[in-house]
Amino acid sequence: MKWFRDNTGKLTMCVEAIRTETAGEARNYYQMGGKYIFANDNRVYTYIKNNDEIAQFQSPDGFTLLIPLESLGMYLPDVSSVGMELTRVEE
Repeated sequence: MKWFRDNTGKLTMCVEAIRTETAGEARNYYQMGGKYIFANDNRVYTYIKNNDEIAQFQSPDGFTLLIPLESLGMYLPDVSSVGMELTRVEE
């Protein structure tokens, strides 16, 4: 079962609280230059930069994900909604 969710998949805390709770985990998990597969489109993205507000992920075929840094924890595989996971690809 995913963190911060009940057995039906609904959040058990408000999004702002989850962002705060997952900030450290997201900083450790999402590393510059790391590769991640986005469940929504099954593309592999590389974490290429951030500007202290937005994390930018780029796929080899030119697709871009822009995610507010404060929200990165909401994409952790154990936290995100089904289909929104941004999961590290082990190389």
